[in-house]
Amino acid sequence: MDSSDLQQSSSAYCFIANKDVHCIPINSFNSYSDSFLALDNTKHQRDDADFTPDKLYLKNRNLLYSLNNPSLSDVEFEPNSPTPLHSTLNTANNNTPINGNHNGNNSHSNSTSFPPASDVDLSAIINNYATHAVYFPKLIVNLSENLNNNFQDLKTLLVKIFPTWSNKDEITLKQLTGGITNMLLRCSYKPLQETVLIRVYGHGTNLIIDRHREFISHLILNSIGLAPPIHSRFKNGLIYGYLSGRSLESSELYSPNLYPLIAQQLGNWHNQLDYRLIQNGVEKIRTFSMSLKSKTKRDSISNGSTKKRYKKKFISNIWELIEDWINIVPVNPDLISSFNSNLSHEVTAENLKSIITEEFEWLKENLINSNSPVVSSHCDLLSGNVIIPDDLDIKKPLHSLPTIEKNPIKFIDYEYMLPAPRAFDIANHLAEWQGFDCDRSVIPTPHISNPVLVKWVKGYLNDENADMDKVGSLIEEIATFYGLPGFYWGIWAMIQSELSNIDFDYSKYGKLRLEEYWVWKGHFLK
Repeated sequence: MDSSDLQQSSSAYCFIANKDVHCIPINSFNSYSDSFLALDNTKHQRDDADFTPDKLYLKNRNLLYSLNNPSLSDVEFEPNSPTPLHSTLNTANNNTPINGNHNGNNSHSNSTSFPPASDVDLSAIINNYATHAVYFPKLIVNLSENLNNNFQDLKTLLVKIFPTWSNKDEITLKQLTGGITNMLLRCSYKPLQETVLIRVYGHGTNLIIDRHREFISHLILNSIGLAPPIHSRFKNGLIYGYLSGRSLESSELYSPNLYPLIAQQLGNWHNQLDYRLIQNGVEKIRTFSMSLKSKTKRDSISNGSTKKRYKKKFISNIWELIEDWINIVPVNPDLISSFNSNLSHEVTAENLKSIITEEFEWLKENLINSNSPVVSSHCDLLSGNVIIPDDLDIKKPLHSLPTIEKNPIKFIDYEYMLPAPRAFDIANHLAEWQGFDCDRSVIPTPHISNPVLVKWVKGYLNDENADMDKVGSLIEEIATFYGLPGFYWGIWAMIQSELSNIDFDYSKYGKLRLEEYWVWKGHFLK
């Protein structure tokens, strides 16, 4: 099989080996791949045009063309001279190449050239690498059709992903959340008592969320035991492991029997994850996607038809994301009112964007000077994304921290994960104690005289006997970032007020979150 053959596959097999992400075309494998390749010819395989701006409903259609990502998060820059993806393949931990050959000594490197397709068996990779997923970049799940046909298309997909789910009639699907544009489904196979989840992306969310990064983050989290398995990614959704338990209510975030455990787990996340590994994986899957885009473009030219391709600015940290959001935030009365009420000069629709930019530059300059370490941050650790076991007795007093291995807390939903200062991720979580009602009185005061925050920080440090100077230093670091969550979610909510079909007053919520920022700024300036 030569390089031109490899480019024909629009699907990839993604897996983790030696902490590295690999994306290999499906048709590089000589077994177990035919059923995946068959999906290329199904009715679900649609052209990118199905997700271009004119196919999306928005309250303000003109807003779409000012967004940085007018079609979808997977749109790539067109490379000048694309090359097929022939990255080296890391070996398993026993230093055995995937084709089973040894070089006869222990001094060989940790990688080997990608072997010929005839030597490769996909099932061998499944056996060797616990973290793996099939990626179908063009496969679209139509929710309205599936609701009308008892999820027959999704059942077909599940049978392809899980060969042991051989009888479609034994697959049951239950809708957990959402409607036809935003849905979470629980999928079970009775004979094996196996359950997975299918999430289909919400309306418009691909305009502000990098789905490449979400996917790679999930893969790497699973590889170190911090997330359930992820089995497949398609163009508008994911299939991943079911995590038993329940999510918390916002009032439970500050339960004295729970918040030290949440703090300990967040500290573990920040210590275990390396954002550089995630970024490396993101670049690899972008490379694979770019090769597909280039092939599509070449085919269009050879067929005598071309169409405009949009380019996307990739976001690599929290500061770039907020800058991007400011560029696309709609001008609305609540946003203007928030800035007018808290600044001495008049804010109008004409100067709003420039004033928000100036405000953010001031905020960023002051926060960067705090030198809070940059970590892989969850960036959305609200109550719904914190999971506890069903049988955990939250009324039972927590006398001491468990070992991290026995910590029952799990975090889910990795859509907003980005490199960010650790103090932002902490402050952002603590701000979620207020819930969607925005009751700021329950947010813990960031001061060393506050025993709640002292205990929270000791949990984060995984040291109940931590030196008070160390505790106090981290509390000061966190306090510096107490205003950023309000600014961050305030701008986000204003964008959602134009994008989302959910029955929720995002504009009002955004104004309330921005007020959180203005209050912090007043204290900060004093």
